[in-house]
Amino acid sequence: MFKLGLRSVLAHRLRFVLCTLAVTLGVAFAGGAMVFTGTLSHALKKNFAVSTADITVTPSSPIETGTDRPASFQVEVADRIAAVPGVASAIPQLMVSDIQILGPDGKLVENYGLTSFGAAWPRDPGAAPFKLVDGTQPFGGSQLALDESTASRAGYEVGDQVKIVTPTQAVTATLTGTTTPAAAGAAAGAPLVTFDGATAQRLLLGKAGWTSISVAVQQGSDPDTVSKAITTAIGSSVKVRTAKQVTADGEHDLDRTFGGFSTVLVLFACLALFVGTFLIVNTFAMVVAQRSRELAMLRAIGASRGQVTSSVVVESIVIGFLGSTLGLLIGIGVAVAIRYTYQALDLRIPTASLQVTPTTVITCYIIGIGVTVAAAAPAARRAGKLPPIAALRDDVAAPERSLLTRLLIGGFVLLTAVLLFATGLNVGGLPGVVLIVLGAGIATIGIVMLSPLLSRYVVRALMYPFGRKAPVTLGRRNAERNPRRTAATASALMISVSLISGLMVIAASAKASINQNIADALGSSQILITSNGTPSFSTQVGDRTAKIPGVRSVHRVRQETGQVGKTNVQVTGISDGTLDGPISTTFDKGSAAALGSGQALLPRNLATTLGLSVGKTFDVTTSTGKHKLTVGGIVAPNRQLNAVIVSLPTYQSIGGATTDTLLYVDVADGNEVGQVRAGILGALAKDYPSIQVRDQQAYAAAARVPVNGVLGAVGFLLVLAVLIALLGIVNTLGLGVVERTREIGLLRAVGMDRPQLSRMLRVESIGITMLGSLLGLALGVGVASAIQSAMVNDGLNVRDIPVLQLLGAAAAAVLFGVLAAVWPSRRAARLNVLGAIAAE
Repeated sequence: MFKLGLRSVLAHRLRFVLCTLAVTLGVAFAGGAMVFTGTLSHALKKNFAVSTADITVTPSSPIETGTDRPASFQVEVADRIAAVPGVASAIPQLMVSDIQILGPDGKLVENYGLTSFGAAWPRDPGAAPFKLVDGTQPFGGSQLALDESTASRAGYEVGDQVKIVTPTQAVTATLTGTTTPAAAGAAAGAPLVTFDGATAQRLLLGKAGWTSISVAVQQGSDPDTVSKAITTAIGSSVKVRTAKQVTADGEHDLDRTFGGFSTVLVLFACLALFVGTFLIVNTFAMVVAQRSRELAMLRAIGASRGQVTSSVVVESIVIGFLGSTLGLLIGIGVAVAIRYTYQALDLRIPTASLQVTPTTVITCYIIGIGVTVAAAAPAARRAGKLPPIAALRDDVAAPERSLLTRLLIGGFVLLTAVLLFATGLNVGGLPGVVLIVLGAGIATIGIVMLSPLLSRYVVRALMYPFGRKAPVTLGRRNAERNPRRTAATASALMISVSLISGLMVIAASAKASINQNIADALGSSQILITSNGTPSFSTQVGDRTAKIPGVRSVHRVRQETGQVGKTNVQVTGISDGTLDGPISTTFDKGSAAALGSGQALLPRNLATTLGLSVGKTFDVTTSTGKHKLTVGGIVAPNRQLNAVIVSLPTYQSIGGATTDTLLYVDVADGNEVGQVRAGILGALAKDYPSIQVRDQQAYAAAARVPVNGVLGAVGFLLVLAVLIALLGIVNTLGLGVVERTREIGLLRAVGMDRPQLSRMLRVESIGITMLGSLLGLALGVGVASAIQSAMVNDGLNVRDIPVLQLLGAAAAAVLFGVLAAVWPSRRAARLNVLGAIAAE
């Protein structure tokens, strides 16, 4: 039976290629993601293992999730650690992120998505995670060093003047040397600028301090024993880890980072394979129907039911194996191309040999073969049920179950989905969205089960406007005659269209909500200043802006990560008068005057989450510890202030960062906003090229950019699912031509010409495409609308259904359906009439 299944595959090469392609595309996604992320993760883990100090000491953060700025401690801590028995040396280190490096032309040096870091040159260069390659180490406030990759890309040489923008200020210094890139931790391979210790503290932290201490133990001392002694001597204010612990933590962080990326791509791979499953199911169902007499003949000459079933399963195993192999090879090729691209861009990303692990290989084959065999299983079971006597009949067909069973099960599944939808709408928020998404998945299954019952009538209604000429009528009836096949083919397209249409509705609603929320929140300030690429910027920006002619006032907003209990929150500090015009607010209770007395304001949704009301006190934990605040007012949901709101003096007293995240600028009466904006840009562009100076309309447009980016990236990946669905239509029509060879010959014999035959197949393809598109639009728009309703109090408060875009997507699907019929129609037109009539 294995040889029989293999010969069947070789005898039907087209069917084999189409099924294999569907498996290949899905497995390529999964294989490429796992190989690339595994390779890069392995390289970074090797760097952790070879570059970590014996013991690393870092400040303990009171916040479990970390903060937006690094915690630090004073040099006295290093001196105390150096006095611990068993410690050979304790070298303080300083490294922070979000540094901006400007090229000779004054523009930011391209870092291709990598974070730029700033560091202090330690007093013992041997303890640094970098080494000098050329020149000398920097000394004093007018010197710095760059990693050689960044210096090369920017065109800098030793002796050139380099401009750097740090969190505290902009500075121009002389390049005295180049270094290797950082070799461990988050800075591995990233752009790196280094200063001497005193200069780095002033520019990177704005105060004296260090972010870590590298400890070397004395020869013969046990690192674990020494680390415990350091913890005893210093206390809980520091986190002490041996090299083994640092390596383990780093590997865990890398696995979490790359694991998230891999998970996203693997999910899309699963989607592609799920859509491809319909193609495989349809293919094997048609193959079994076409080979019914052949399979019955096998039963007649002695083959058992199990042997007939296994012959079909063998075909699916061969297709799954080859599809998985090709997908794995393509995935490896994509991983190599990505790595080569990084190297071509002169990014010193740590490299290693490709990590094609046994886990990756086994996973790809399990996914590919498992999906293919599972999709072919129903057809294989039907093939085994063919009676031997059927070999003597011309009208033999594999038995099929009654549609009544599908009706009952599908109806129950849809009812379950409706209940989940109703519960999700009632719960609201993120838990409600989870229930709605779960309901959407169940609803998809229900619609797939019920679609054979609907397809015949829906196709008839959709094709009515095309008229009643013979090719149209025959094409429509071809789509109606086998509702299972039509429904399965349309279901693959339905899933793709539902995802795309749902994303369109959510994206349009998000943009409309952003526009309305910003319009409601922005008050009198005509100009807003933010930074592109960094979360905050130097207070010098606000100081300079306030001196520009035509500027009446500058209102500052600062943000810090915090926690209230176990809930992560943002703590926002605002300057006096910010709520009196620059930001429009509506108070449910209390007033802005509470800020002056050191109290906090809470948005209504955050107050509900935390269970707080006016007059109650609560503890907020920041990087400097736990602080007690009193609720002085509750404000309506506000996009600009979705945080614990305090005055700037209170913000500073609880350890908030001394950098700004947003500036609201009021223009003095009698001045043109455009002229004032140009003046601000002229004053800031030279030293702060990443600063964005926008009016309210441009600010709202910038807030919509992330939505467009996510939509574009996800939409690009979903095109894969659409292509696989269209392959299903091509496959169905192509196999339909083979199945109806005699019928087509008779049609040609009674007078149907080739254009009419092509039109008949196009009509059948259009009918299937329109059915899938209609079901997909209904499902996608319905689910997206439900999600918007659940998130109405969480920022998605406006529902916008982009009718023209949705119709455009449906029209594109129909156009592809027409194109999908081109090859099958040509094949049908080339059939020899007499040979087709004689076919059995």
